[in-house]
Amino acid sequence: MLFTDRLLPIRHATEVLRRVAHTARRQRSLERAARTMPKPVPWDWAAPRLMPLLARPCFDEPGLPVVRRASDLGPAVEFGIDLGGVFLIVDEPVADRWECSADQLMARAMTNLRRRAARIEPGQVGTGAMSGWPIRLLQDRPRWASSLLLDLDSVTRLFGPGDQLLAAPTTTCLVSLPIDMPERIAATIVVDLEGTSHESLFLDPFVLEDGVLTWGGNVQDGADD
Repeated sequence: MLFTDRLLPIRHATEVLRRVAHTARRQRSLERAARTMPKPVPWDWAAPRLMPLLARPCFDEPGLPVVRRASDLGPAVEFGIDLGGVFLIVDEPVADRWECSADQLMARAMTNLRRRAARIEPGQVGTGAMSGWPIRLLQDRPRWASSLLLDLDSVTRLFGPGDQLLAAPTTTCLVSLPIDMPERIAATIVVDLEGTSHESLFLDPFVLEDGVLTWGGNVQDGADD
């Protein structure tokens, strides 16, 4: 036990270093991609690259508030210009220059999402098991996998129309779990997946039941009391 205890700080330090390295690589990728953009970015160039992203937990830069809008499903959405798998997030000064409201950005981003989602093959959804329970996972391809929750038709095409729990641990991950899976096991799976990325979303679960998709974050504490 003593040997194992001594390993814990080493594992923690390794994980911290891995995340720092990943963040640095992502920042370099974003900077390289940003250099290829026209400046200032015109709307006609940005529009076909605009994607709706479930909002991450982060602080806005001073004077550059990010454009966010509540989705019909419930969670807040921000808008990213896809630069080949990395996203430049749209802030209010840029949206003002484009003369676009959040609703207009949402409409165009959702059009792009549905078009791109139609290209994803159901075979890209991986299947596995944990503690005897089946799980299905779409991860990393595409880098906006969690955004599929914003379009019910895409969810049911890829994961089926049956009752299920859905979770978006990170921007790049969408996981489907049996609706009768014990809460403890479901939470463990989601928390483990959240720990694999600095882009963790920390969202309440989603439930697809009787063809209706709902978000746990819309349920008030004590609503079932």
